[in-house]
Amino acid sequence: MHRFPLLVLTLLLASSAGCLSNEPLEFDVTLSSEQAAVIQTYVDGVLSETSAAEVAFNFSGAPTATTYTLAVSDGREPLTVSAEEGVLVPLTFAAHGVHNVTATAEDAQGRSASMTFSVRVNLHLVWTEEGTQDPGVLSFDPLPVHGGPFADYITIESVVSNPDLIETLGGGREVDVTWRLIDPLGFTCQQHSDVVHEGESAAWTSLYFTTYEAHDLTVDYNEGQDEIDVQHTVVVIYDPAP
Repeated sequence: MHRFPLLVLTLLLASSAGCLSNEPLEFDVTLSSEQAAVIQTYVDGVLSETSAAEVAFNFSGAPTATTYTLAVSDGREPLTVSAEEGVLVPLTFAAHGVHNVTATAEDAQGRSASMTFSVRVNLHLVWTEEGTQDPGVLSFDPLPVHGGPFADYITIESVVSNPDLIETLGGGREVDVTWRLIDPLGFTCQQHSDVVHEGESAAWTSLYFTTYEAHDLTVDYNEGQDEIDVQHTVVVIYDPAP
């Protein structure tokens, strides 16, 4: 007499359990920044340091997840970490370009949810050269290594300084210089000339939109006898989506 109600109760519990397991995973991920930069530092014409770009994904919006996975469009193996390690998952990029990253959270029941982000990684070049009459050539390639859209533009900020020959006393003279941005065929795409007086500096700032080929940035020492200091800052920029 009591078996039928017990059977009905068992079926109801099983049905309820199935409904719960089919509920979607509570999921939301945020990105610390849509834009970062790989920084290359040159000292006296030699690449001395490269700093990778880094962003962080915040999985606090997936409180029941047990693992987090980041899959990047640059061909590397997906990164999977346990939720026990914390909700912030850092991700580094060694190359500039627009990288698509799919963030996935999975819980103990095997449920998962994903979101895709575009991370724009700029290339930031810093060049410092001191005490020279023959400045070196800063060569850079704005083409993204792993494909994807071209950069939007390039900014150039360069300063040439002519320090006093004898500190506080002077004794030197002005220096004539010409900045040139040169394409792979040797054609000068942009240039600017200036006179740098002793104890002073001259600057050139430019915006350039040809981002599909490599270029050289040079400073020609046209006339003078003093040694000069050169500082370049070149940034290959991928603008965030509107």
